[in-house]
Amino acid sequence: MWNFTLLTMCLLSVAVLVRGASLLDGATEPDCSQYSLPMCPRNFDPVCGSDGITYSNECMLCFQNMEWNTNILIQSKGEC
Repeated sequence: MWNFTLLTMCLLSVAVLVRGASLLDGATEPDCSQYSLPMCPRNFDPVCGSDGITYSNECMLCFQNMEWNTNILIQSKGEC
């Protein structure tokens, strides 16, 4: 039981560190709950994804994450 608890604690710590590292470099989670995916508005409000690709708006980044089962973050507002 002790080994399982220790392993769980280690894995949780690694997950927090990995997620924290991406957030520390300025990347933020997109708020995909506000969109009715797969339908996205056509407004041009570019965001730079953590994958280095410019998305026309936050919804399109959310659509990419949903379509390809990825977790691309918003690196910055505007073009990459």
